[in-house]
Amino acid sequence: MSPLKQNIAKVVVMALLYAPQLHAALPSHFGDKVEAALACRSEWSTEWWRSYFRQHLEAPIRVWGEAEWFNGKNAELAGNRAQEVFVNTPESGALMVGVLINSPVATVRKNIETKMGFSFVELPGPYPRYLSKLGSVLVRVSEEQTKWYCARWNLGNRP
Repeated sequence: MSPLKQNIAKVVVMALLYAPQLHAALPSHFGDKVEAALACRSEWSTEWWRSYFRQHLEAPIRVWGEAEWFNGKNAELAGNRAQEVFVNTPESGALMVGVLINSPVATVRKNIETKMGFSFVELPGPYPRYLSKLGSVLVRVSEEQTKWYCARWNLGNRP
């Protein structure tokens, strides 16, 4: 083997050895924790989620709409693949965790209801929105995209 091919082989081997560290898999608890928050079945704070997402999803890919948006790394959440996840910024006045999914709202709704055992009811209005009894919300963003979130607003009556 020529010296050039040997060097290329060494670079490839090194890249393969270090690749798992550069792109670590999500922890096994990631889906459970995020699903619980999206279903409005957990207590949480903005700072906790910002730290958690930074730890497991790296830096936000953008700050938009009073939220920090992270690459969802295709995490499976109730049978749906997360394109992006988001958490409110501290100054927004909300407590919100959400996910953007590249699937139609009907598919996302069916997957959540099947996997998590609760249902959504359609809300009246100009665009399709669905609400669970605990406050979890589905919104049709487009024909092939759905936003799933849980939000609470700081009304000044809690820390």
